[in-house]
Amino acid sequence: MKNASNISSEEELLELRNDGKISQAEYDDLLCAMEKPPALGADIPTLESSIQDLKRKQGKIAFYLMLAGIIVPIVSFFICFAISGGGEGDVIFNVCFFLCVLIEIPAFVFGVISWPDVLGKATVAINSILTVVVILYRI
Repeated sequence: MKNASNISSEEELLELRNDGKISQAEYDDLLCAMEKPPALGADIPTLESSIQDLKRKQGKIAFYLMLAGIIVPIVSFFICFAISGGGEGDVIFNVCFFLCVLIEIPAFVFGVISWPDVLGKATVAINSILTVVVILYRI
């Protein structure tokens, strides 16, 4: 069963053919194209492209978490050190170090998950370097 839009389009095509504006071959081609259903998935994004977009977003999240894991503990250390007058420097450093580790762990996980993205690779590399520096510092 044909819907109303196809019937009016067919009538218009017939008028164009009768007026001599299109040839019989063009009329047949257009009529055949109208009867075909629209292609499925023509405007639907593919699964692969949506996965790449997700990896890119996760890479950005990992990179921003990594930056926050470096900047927030440093800023909070200086603020707390200034407020306390420097008397509790070791305790403040340990709390800020714990905060850094707490933020860097999810950044590393998101970096590994989004490994195909450049920001994911950068996050994993920087976190690995930070880990080696901390291990060497603590020895």
